[in-house]
Amino acid sequence: MIAALLCVGSSATAATFMARISSVLFYEQGDLVYIYVEGGTQGRPACAGSNGDYISFSMKRPRAKEYMSGLLFAYGAGKPVTFYTSGSCVDQAYSDTLQYFSVGPG
Repeated sequence: MIAALLCVGSSATAATFMARISSVLFYEQGDLVYIYVEGGTQGRPACAGSNGDYISFSMKRPRAKEYMSGLLFAYGAGKPVTFYTSGSCVDQAYSDTLQYFSVGPG
């Protein structure tokens, strides 16, 4: 069993949900990565959703490459991911911001 946990911070209004990744979008102009999940995101803040149903994070974060490695592993292996979000639109004005995640089991 392979498990990964990456952490950046926490928030009292954060959401937690488990899903498999359906696609990942890299957006160069905003240095953002959008993560689309099967069944849609859960616990989205009011600021999220007008531009689509996804969570995002900035590639300017210190551990962004580690995020990408773990997320692409989970996507390629079809593993479920437990997403922990900030409960606010920090890195992108239209989506909940990924704070940390864990991969597996399953």
